[in-house]
Amino acid sequence: MIPIDHSKKFSDFFEKKTEPRKVGFLVLHHIEANSVEHAIRQLCEHQVSSHFLIDELGKIFELVAENDVAWHAGVSHWRGVEGLNQTSIGIEFINSSPFTKKFEMVQMQSGLSLCQYLIRKYQIKPGDVVGHSDIAYDKETGLPDRKQDPSHLFDWKFLAMSGVGIFPDFSLTILRDFRRGDCDPKIAEVKKNLRDFGYRVMNMNDEFDLELSALATVFSRRFGQ
Repeated sequence: MIPIDHSKKFSDFFEKKTEPRKVGFLVLHHIEANSVEHAIRQLCEHQVSSHFLIDELGKIFELVAENDVAWHAGVSHWRGVEGLNQTSIGIEFINSSPFTKKFEMVQMQSGLSLCQYLIRKYQIKPGDVVGHSDIAYDKETGLPDRKQDPSHLFDWKFLAMSGVGIFPDFSLTILRDFRRGDCDPKIAEVKKNLRDFGYRVMNMNDEFDLELSALATVFSRRFGQ
């Protein structure tokens, strides 16, 4: 049994559900904070929430019950599903400097154990374990790269080695041969691969457009390409 601290339960900023909720996704985040109290204060100030919070010592806190809808994903899309709050569980990893400091291994190990438990419980597919950066897009422009969490220093490879999340069998390195505005059938193939993997791709043409440029940034943040 995973040790989970239930002493920090939220009373606001989530949607209470009385009927069993169908969970199909795990969404991983980072929050820049110096302590659990600092992280919780920030979440409350922004009127958002997450189901779980993992501090840098690996301690897991449940902030919102799994069956309730936490407000963590916002405007989001993955594999044809819009608005992932309703069908996901959100997990926040505290990092005091997420863009300059790697996440603590004890913290990643706790995250792995928690994810494995949730994957078994809800029969979540490996490809449906995602980062906030993967799924968030701008409501006005429709463009991805609305969020940058978890950062490029988050150890996705460590999780994937144990079946939590997957790495794609395609690369975006081919885009280095093109510049914005270029058109080529190879670009259309890249877009198809991204859409099939799960990303929201609206312009299924052969142009290296603004959307693809933003998607390449998102992809590189997670997969290092």
